[in-house]
Amino acid sequence: MATGISRIAAEELKELSQFWSERGDTLSLYFKAPAAPADLSGREDRIHAKDKMKETLGKLRGTAPVDRRDIERVLNTVAEMKGNGGRAKVIFACARGSIWREYDVPGDLSLRVDAGCAFTLAPLIAQQQSRRRYCIALADRNRARLLLLEGREIFEHSQVLDEEREKIRTTGARKSGHLERKIEEDAKRHFAFLADHLLRFYEHKDYDNLIVGCRDDMWPGIEAELHPQIRRVLVGHFTIDPGLATCEEILEHAQAIVDEKDREDESRLVDRTVGAAAADALGAIGLKAVIDALEKGEVRTLLWAGQSSRHGACLCDNCGHLDGDGPQACTLCGARMRQFSDAEEALLRHALGRSIEVRQLHFAKLPPPDGIAAWLRYRADTNTAQALAS
Repeated sequence: MATGISRIAAEELKELSQFWSERGDTLSLYFKAPAAPADLSGREDRIHAKDKMKETLGKLRGTAPVDRRDIERVLNTVAEMKGNGGRAKVIFACARGSIWREYDVPGDLSLRVDAGCAFTLAPLIAQQQSRRRYCIALADRNRARLLLLEGREIFEHSQVLDEEREKIRTTGARKSGHLERKIEEDAKRHFAFLADHLLRFYEHKDYDNLIVGCRDDMWPGIEAELHPQIRRVLVGHFTIDPGLATCEEILEHAQAIVDEKDREDESRLVDRTVGAAAADALGAIGLKAVIDALEKGEVRTLLWAGQSSRHGACLCDNCGHLDGDGPQACTLCGARMRQFSDAEEALLRHALGRSIEVRQLHFAKLPPPDGIAAWLRYRADTNTAQALAS
């Protein structure tokens, strides 16, 4: 089974994260045009989205040192987009540094245009890390279909099931207890066949979670055959006719389940983090507390609000030391500190390569004013106190 959409290489992201321009002439663009329009209203939406982007870029001409060649190239690139297959366009450019990186990425990324000393990477890296692959299994007594949903894009992979079984034929058959039992036994074997393949694909890391689509009367039989390991990653099922369903219909049903799961996961994570911070346990709320936790190596998951925090932070390019107060020199090694206007950009660069998950929130809210929090692996001060007490 194919593993879905490729991700941007970690080495490439790290290279972009290390680039710095003292002139402040880097350009970062996130833009998603509406899908290719089917009617006049759709075409108007697409034109409006592009006009808004052009207006935002136009303001940079007089207010930022971004090279005009970069702005013109971005404008031309976006002008040529015709829906972009529903994907967002992400561009990082700096003509003086001979950098032009252009990506088409799945999922929802809001319009954002930034100019500064460093590229705006937080939305892209968070989207890459949080993007999960959902296997969608459709089944009835006769057939099975497999699809992969990732970043709001869906791909069918039914050919991998190629079971080479003769379909159950009941047309014109005389009803009898024997026939009914045979139908049920064949259906059970069919569902077991599907369940075995779902387990094998999961063990091969072809997907992260499972969603099942079937008619209501089929669900108990399918569920009964699922391996316990697969039941743990099952996030829901929906009602549909596997034989007649189009990819668009399947996507609509499955994405609704995914969105609800994301809302629940975010809410649970934020509630747990806020509650733990209040109890002086495995939670940190606010920029100062999160920087302190990052410096101690305590952070498991770094969280920030859906919009930019607009609180600054400093990062030492030499030793990775973080500071929120804007010192010119690192207090640890004396090297020059880099000032980021958005704190999450500094925190994210510190987190890269340190096995720290990063999550940009889209549904749940964090306490003001910073909109930054962290779920911790441990509390160094608590562990130290416990060790001394023992």
